[in-house]
Amino acid sequence: MSLERLLDRFDGVERSIVVVNRTDPDPVLNMLADTFGESPVDVTDGSLAGDGGTGSGRAGTRSDSAGSRSGGVGGVNDVTGGAGLSAERLTMRSADAGEGPVIDVDALRRNDAVPFDGDDPEAVENLALLVEGDEVVAGSTLGELGDAVLFVNSDLYVTGTRTLADVDLPSVIRGLDDTTFTLRGYPESNRQKLLLITVSRFIERVAWTAGDGTLRSSFQRLSRIDDEVGTRRVYESVADAGVDTHLYGVPDDLPRGLDAVVHGGDGPDFTNSWFVVYRPPEGPHSVGGDAGADLGRGVEGGVGLLAVESEPRVWRGTWTFDAGRVRAMNRYIERNL
Repeated sequence: MSLERLLDRFDGVERSIVVVNRTDPDPVLNMLADTFGESPVDVTDGSLAGDGGTGSGRAGTRSDSAGSRSGGVGGVNDVTGGAGLSAERLTMRSADAGEGPVIDVDALRRNDAVPFDGDDPEAVENLALLVEGDEVVAGSTLGELGDAVLFVNSDLYVTGTRTLADVDLPSVIRGLDDTTFTLRGYPESNRQKLLLITVSRFIERVAWTAGDGTLRSSFQRLSRIDDEVGTRRVYESVADAGVDTHLYGVPDDLPRGLDAVVHGGDGPDFTNSWFVVYRPPEGPHSVGGDAGADLGRGVEGGVGLLAVESEPRVWRGTWTFDAGRVRAMNRYIERNL
């Protein structure tokens, strides 16, 4: 058994992102598509239909590179007419027929997971909807996604400029739990690895907010903890909050003066893994709640991220609130590393 084989046991969920009434330029959509790497997350343009079931009149466009990430659907999504497909029962139309996804604005307004309650579909711009099967499960604006992952870099976290209290995930990112992703690091991509960093910080914030329980985190090289001021501050805060903190990695330079248990090794689980797993005191368990309550969901029920470096600078992994998966991650790390 290994962390890579444990990851292989987790089935991924396929989801899509539909950006409705996009006015931001094509490079922004391309950045969004690139953020999710080779993951089964397709990104495409769409539009809203109003009360009468007619299209909003705004056609979405995107560049060829974005189209290559969305199942071959590309070019101009010229939405004419439209049946007013509901937000709960969304049908992905083929661009071969000259149509893109159309979503009923009334059903969208009733969807608590989406930040829209207005009367005029024309007023909606740059709204990204996360779709699983034929259901809209979350929504965020492109501005929210930009502030979180599109228009930032890892220096915000390395230097500590973005503190634990500042870390939040837009609902579209939070809704990607249990999706299996493949992401590339620098120089292949400047952005994809940031998704791993952002989710890791979110889990660290969960532990810090809880103030108890157990946090297990890997660093490949333990020297990174002192080399990165922001990382050092995070783990000082987490440990000082009362969390049982465990750090894993190659013991090239051990962190000093940190109230944490250090686990050193040089096997593949230490050198090729990236995990951040929070276990609450009573153990992982299922917690109800909507997409906006995920910080509390993690505090109460646990949350974990597991990724393995399948080849140099290429990471395959998932993150989850699922109690069984969090339990399996924690148990394997506790017993084997």
